[in-house]
Amino acid sequence: MTIVSELRKVQKVGYSTLTVSIPAEYVKSMKLHEGDSLMVKEEADGTLRLIPLTGSLRTLKASIKADQVENDELLSKLIVGCYMLGYDAIELTSRNKIRPSLMSRGSTTLRGLRGVEVVESGGDRLLAQSFMDPTKFPVDSLIRRLQLLVSRSLEASIEALRSGSPGLLNEIRRTQQEVDELYWLIVRQLLVALSNREISSKIGLESPLHASGDRVSAKTIEEIGRIILEVTEEIVNFKEIGMNINEKALSRIEGLSRKAQETFESTMDSLLSPDVKTIARAMELIESTLKFERELMSESLESEYPYMRAIISDFGQLARYCNIIIEIALNRLLRRTSRVCVITSQ
Repeated sequence: MTIVSELRKVQKVGYSTLTVSIPAEYVKSMKLHEGDSLMVKEEADGTLRLIPLTGSLRTLKASIKADQVENDELLSKLIVGCYMLGYDAIELTSRNKIRPSLMSRGSTTLRGLRGVEVVESGGDRLLAQSFMDPTKFPVDSLIRRLQLLVSRSLEASIEALRSGSPGLLNEIRRTQQEVDELYWLIVRQLLVALSNREISSKIGLESPLHASGDRVSAKTIEEIGRIILEVTEEIVNFKEIGMNINEKALSRIEGLSRKAQETFESTMDSLLSPDVKTIARAMELIESTLKFERELMSESLESEYPYMRAIISDFGQLARYCNIIIEIALNRLLRRTSRVCVITSQ
């Protein structure tokens, strides 16, 4: 698809009408004809957007050449990348028969993408099609769902502090896979919305400015999920090799984990319902959690359990990631007039 970017002069027609001609390449690509309708919409930044109402909608297909991909993991990342960019169809092709391991990895990856179905599978071709209606998935609802999944993992991780249960670890691993898949869907929604403003308004993306913040927020939540998975792996591993923490130290770490949990929940509330009080509360909790982490780190220097430091550090890192989300919550708050800030045009 060619992106049209041309300088056009405003022409005067008749007594007072001003017109601008449409580039021929755009007319051709959108299959427009004389008499077709275009909606002219003013954007928040003062630009005008042309939206064809009768032209054919374009669909995009990405074809990945399997014979150019040597690494199975790279293939997964290429497929996920195509999905996030919003391609309607993703195809794996080869001049010869696709290597079995690549075919298997490609099929598994495609089946893990939400709203995507494998419609053709053969020796030299694998084709998947998206059947998802993007207008049905508001971004904030997806981010809230992402939060709930990560909160579930965090609760299981705290429970694992005492039990060291491998079952809890496996539960968190499954949840993290859901988190990853949901993150990919959020990015897809954001990028599709940026190329189609009609979809943008339907999924709650008020301005292109929101997209970058939403993507960073979603990525940060995903990374918090990974921290929770890592700390649970450390807890279970320590239990399996017979390393136990005495009751006093364990209670202190539990206190830190609960503090981190409260911090995460408060931070997410400030992101999804930005208000000066909720943001201030979340900031206080972040600082309090990090102070608690520093205290436990100091105590661990004199402890007989040096591996405690890794667990303490992971819960502290969770709070540090919350600082990123707070910055985005502040940006959301300051985009419009509120009780703390008045926005006027000059």
